[in-house]
Amino acid sequence: MTTIHALLDQLRQSGARVGIGIWLLPDEYLGKETELANRLNLYPLDASQAYVARLPEGARFSGLSRPDGHHKLIEMIRELVSQRAQRDCLLLHTLDLLLLGLEVEERRHFWQAVLGGFPYPTTRLILTLPEKANALFSPQLAHRYAEQVARGGLG
Repeated sequence: MTTIHALLDQLRQSGARVGIGIWLLPDEYLGKETELANRLNLYPLDASQAYVARLPEGARFSGLSRPDGHHKLIEMIRELVSQRAQRDCLLLHTLDLLLLGLEVEERRHFWQAVLGGFPYPTTRLILTLPEKANALFSPQLAHRYAEQVARGGLG
């Protein structure tokens, strides 16, 4: 099991190819992401707010339930990793609320693109998900991308 500290060390290594990790948060950490980010010297970013800010003015729907909805989330992630942030790493939280809008197959495509793509990013990302969100990030995915997945608290 990788800790959040080990994952951050890995992502922050000079010349690291991989720049995106997942932190499966225990229940007692949910809703405290800004505090966690500050303790870890990360910049907190609410994924839902960031996504809504990207929608065209007057949009009434998110577009996530469309067959290509995952592309919208992938593009948001692509922009985040390619821009300079206030800190070298962002803690992107509430992503689970957006993933709920995707079909199961769309989620699979999203995870493959995000965890397998975007080499050598300008800004690193830690994506938080509730630890028990197996429907959003399956144990099979957690096993496949084990080096990019942290579990547990700050220790």
